[in-house]
Amino acid sequence: MPTDRLVITLPEHGNLASASLPFQLVKARELGRCGPGDLVALVGLAGGVSLGIVVIRL
Repeated sequence: MPTDRLVITLPEHGNLASASLPFQLVKARELGRCGPGDLVALVGLAGGVSLGIVVIRL
């Protein structure tokens, strides 16, 4: 995934645990990188082999 497609918040805000994905979505909207009608994938990783993905239309 090209880094220009990601919203990286870890260096500035640390690990926000379960709030990471909603926080990154808000940041992406504030930066003008997504908006109404856009298709957005939220990908969450956890320890071991855990992975969660949801695709939403804003």
